Amino acid sequence: MSTQEEELENLKRFFKDYGMPILIGLALALAVIGGWKFWEKSRLEQSTQAATVFREMMTAVQRSQLNPDDKAANTEVQRLGKALKEDHAKTPYALNAGLLLARQAADRADYKEAEKQLRWVLDQKPGEAERLLVTTRLARMLVAQKQYDAALALLNKENDKAFLPTVEELKGDVYQVQGKIAEARKAYEAAALALLERNERRPVLELKMADVGVAPPEKKEAAAKPGDKADQESKSS
Repeated sequence: MSTQEEELENLKRFFKDYGMPILIGLALALAVIGGWKFWEKSRLEQSTQAATVFREMMTAVQRSQLNPDDKAANTEVQRLGKALKEDHAKTPYALNAGLLLARQAADRADYKEAEKQLRWVLDQKPGEAERLLVTTRLARMLVAQKQYDAALALLNKENDKAFLPTVEELKGDVYQVQGKIAEARKAYEAAALALLERNERRPVLELKMADVGVAPPEKKEAAAKPGDKADQESKSS
C-alpha cells in the first residue's frame, strides 16, 4: 500500500473514531456564536423599541404638564409607562418610566400610587446613585402619608458615606415634621459635619438648622506647632 493510501486509511479511521464528536463540537460552537449574535440583535431591537415608546411617553407627559386637565394625555402616559415596565423592564427606559409615573402620581397627591411606582423601581435593582434618589423620594412619599417610622427605617438602611449628608438632612426633615426638634438638630448637624469634611456648604440645610435653633459647625483651625509662636515672635522683632 502506498504512503498516500495509508494516509487516506488513517484519515478514514480518525473520522470514524472522532468525527462525530468533532462535528458536534463544531455545531455547538456555531450555535453559541449564532446565539450570541441573535441575543445582541434582539437586545438592540429591544432597546430601540423601548426608546421609541419612551419618546412617545415624554411627549404625552409634556402635553399633560401644559394642560393637567388633558385626560387623553394622562391616559397615554399611564398606557405607555405600563408598556415600558411590562415589555422592556430590563432597560433604563422602564426605570425612567417608573419615576415619571411616580412623579405624575405625586403631582395629583396620589402618594400611595407614587410609593407603588418607586418600590417597583427599587425592585429592579438600579445603580447605587439611582437607588439613593429613588429611596429619598420614597421616604418623602411615606412622610406625605404620615408613615414617619417607615420613612426613617428606610433611611436608616443607608450607610454609604458618600450619601450621608443627603440622608441625614432628610432624616432631620422627618423629625422636624414630627416635632422632634432634638432629633432634627442631631440629624442636621450630622449632615453639616459631613459636608464640612468635604469643604462643601448647603445653604438650604443651614436655613433648616436655623429653624431648629442650631448653628452650622465651623471648621477648626489646625493646632499650632510648638515652634510656630517663637517663629512669629522672631519675625515681628
